[in-house]
Amino acid sequence: MKSSNIGGQAVLEGIMMKNGSQYAVAVRRPDGEIEVKTEEYHSVARWKRLTRIPFVRGVFNFIDSMVLGMKTLTYSASFYEEEAQDAMLTEKERKKKERFEEIFVTITMVLSVFLALALFMVVPYFVSNMFRTVVKSRFLKTVIEALVRIALFLAYLLLISRMKDIQRVFMYHGAEHK
Repeated sequence: MKSSNIGGQAVLEGIMMKNGSQYAVAVRRPDGEIEVKTEEYHSVARWKRLTRIPFVRGVFNFIDSMVLGMKTLTYSASFYEEEAQDAMLTEKERKKKERFEEIFVTITMVLSVFLALALFMVVPYFVSNMFRTVVKSRFLKTVIEALVRIALFLAYLLLISRMKDIQRVFMYHGAEHK
């Protein structure tokens, strides 16, 4: 069966769906109306030959997913910011604020990737390595490492699911699978 190449993600009070280079974001505004925005997404990979190399293709797809995901998440969050405060800003101040937000989101994304690597790759390795004197089997050390990863992931999900905004995102998650 051929893949449809349609994908998506939940955003604050809505969903984003993507097919090829087109994507659409549907967000429920505070007044209850649904705002739909459709745009074209251009990949970070400017050379199409790169996207044909198996491992490299995955790296670029991951980066594209992160960039588009953050862009649409920021867009959906913009409906719930302080609009009255933004109305008093001049055009120059508004552009400066948007630029600051872009930089902040980029730094947050980079730190998040490093934190995820540390938490889900480095920590489990060191925890399983603490048992090297007791456990000689490489297989058992790998099982311990996997169990630590699973425990960290479940704890992470439990913690973030307590956040009110994330609970709303989880409610929209099923819609993207329709």
